[in-house]
Amino acid sequence: MSRAAAKILLLFLFGLTWLQGLADTLPDSVELIYEVNLGVAELGSLSSKLEHHGNYYEVSAETRAEGMASILLGGTVRELCRFSIDQNILIPDSYRIIREGRDAFDRSVSFDWAGRRVLFSNGENTVIPDGYIVDNCSIPFAFMAGGASTFERRSLYIVGSQKVRRFEKPGISNEQIKTPLGTFEAVKIEHVRFDRPDRKLTVWLAPERHNLPVKIVEQRKSRPNTTMLLKSVKGL
Repeated sequence: MSRAAAKILLLFLFGLTWLQGLADTLPDSVELIYEVNLGVAELGSLSSKLEHHGNYYEVSAETRAEGMASILLGGTVRELCRFSIDQNILIPDSYRIIREGRDAFDRSVSFDWAGRRVLFSNGENTVIPDGYIVDNCSIPFAFMAGGASTFERRSLYIVGSQKVRRFEKPGISNEQIKTPLGTFEAVKIEHVRFDRPDRKLTVWLAPERHNLPVKIVEQRKSRPNTTMLLKSVKGL
C-alpha cells in the first residue's frame, strides 16, 4: 500500500471512529422545561431532567397543572424512565408514572428484551414489535439522539402506563417555528396513529440546537390540541 493510500485509509478510519463516537451521545445532564397548553388555555408546565449514569440514562419528568387546570385535572403527574443508547437508538428498560391527587395511581412498565415482551404492572404484557419503541417519558430524548432521519420509513411505538400506541407514515418537512425560547429553523416530523388516523403526534426539532424538540403537539379530533412549547433549557 502506498503512503498516500495508507493516509487516506487512516483518515477514513478516524472519521468513522469519530462518527461512531457521536452516535451514542446525549448530554450527561440536561433539563427541558415546556409550557403546556390545551387549545388556547394554559394548563401548566412540564419539566424533564436527564442524567447519565455509566451505560444508561435516567429521566425524571414532572407535569404540574396550574390555576383552574389544577382543579380540573387533579394533582401533579410524575414519570420516571431508564434507557440505554445504541447507534442513535434508545433502548428502553423501565417506565413508571405516578399521579397524585384525584384519581391517583402508580403504574409501571418493564421491557424484557430477551423475551421481547413489554410487561405492565397490571399483569398484562405484549410483544416488543419491530420498529422504534420508546415510552412517554423518554420520547423527547429519542428525537434528540436520532434526529429526523431515525424516524424515516419506520413505525414508532410509544408505551404508556397501560398500552402501546403505534404511529405510522412520518411526514418530514422544514418549517420556521416560534417558541418562548426564540425562533428556530426546525424539522417538522408528523406521525399518524395507526388505529386512529384522526390522531397525530407532531414534533419540531431544532438541528442547530442538538435536535431539541422545541414544539410537540398531540392532535385528537375529540378535543383541542395539546401543545408543548420549549421555554427553557439547562445543560446545553
